[in-house]
Amino acid sequence: MRFRRAGRRGKEIGMKRVAGAVALLAFVLLLAAGSALAGIGVRVNGGMSYVSYGDFNDAADYANEEGLWASGATGEVGAIHWIPEFGGEIIVPVIPRLSVGVGGGIVFGKSSYVLQTGLGAYSYEHTMKAYPVTATAYVDLPMLPFAKPYVYLGGGAYRVSLTFEESTSGGAVAEEASADLGKWGFGLHGGAGLSFALAPTVKFDLGLKWRWADVKGFEGTRTNPDGSLTDVFLASYRDAGGALNFGPEATADRGVYGEGSVDLSGFAFMLGLTVSF
Repeated sequence: MRFRRAGRRGKEIGMKRVAGAVALLAFVLLLAAGSALAGIGVRVNGGMSYVSYGDFNDAADYANEEGLWASGATGEVGAIHWIPEFGGEIIVPVIPRLSVGVGGGIVFGKSSYVLQTGLGAYSYEHTMKAYPVTATAYVDLPMLPFAKPYVYLGGGAYRVSLTFEESTSGGAVAEEASADLGKWGFGLHGGAGLSFALAPTVKFDLGLKWRWADVKGFEGTRTNPDGSLTDVFLASYRDAGGALNFGPEATADRGVYGEGSVDLSGFAFMLGLTVSF
C-alpha cells in the first residue's frame, strides 16, 4: 500500500509539472502573439555625433598652436569632433516592452586645409568613414502622458576606412601623394530617448546616444609622388623635434613609430522615424 501511495503521488507531481509547463508555454505563446500584433518596424535615424578621435585631434591642435606658427605658415588644421551620423535598422518585438533591432549606418568626418608659405602651397585632406553593423536591445519604460520613454544597449562591428591626400605646388614640379587604410573593429553603444506617436504605425523619436569604439591596427597602401606603392600602417608619434604626427608610415618602420587609432567614443544627439507593419 505504501508503494501504491508513492506511485499515485508521483503521478500527481508529474501532472502538476506538465500543467505548469503547458501554462508557461501558453503564456509564451500569448506574449509572442502580442508581439506579432505589435508589428515589425523599420527605423531610420540621423544626428550629430561628438567623437574623441584623440590621436588625430591632438596632432591637429599641436599644428595649430605650435607647428604652423613656428614654420611661419598661415592656415589652420580643422579638428574632427562634431560629425554627422546616419543609420537604419529593422525592429522586431520580442516580448512586451522589449524589442531587438538589427541594422547599419555610417559615421564620417573630414579635415582639409591649405597652407601658404613663401615657397608655395601645401594642401592636405584627411577623411574618416565608419560603417557600423549593429544589434540593439530596446526596452520601453512606463508611458508618460505625452510620450513613451525607452532605453537601449547594443554592440556591433565597425568597418573604418581612412584616406590621406597631400599635394604641394609652387616649385618646379607639383607633387601629389595619397594613402588608403582600413580596419574592422568592435564597439558598444547605449542611450535613452522619447518616442512620440504621429499615427498608429508611425513614431518620431529623439534621444541621446553614447558609444565606445576605439579601432586600431590599420593597414593599407600609399601612392607616392612618383607613382610607386608602399605598404603602410596608421602611426601616431612625436618626432625628434617634438612635433606630434598622425598618418600613414611605411610598414617596414612599424618598430620606429607608435601605432595610431581611430577613437569614435563619444555621444550623439539623434532623431528617428519608425514605421511599423
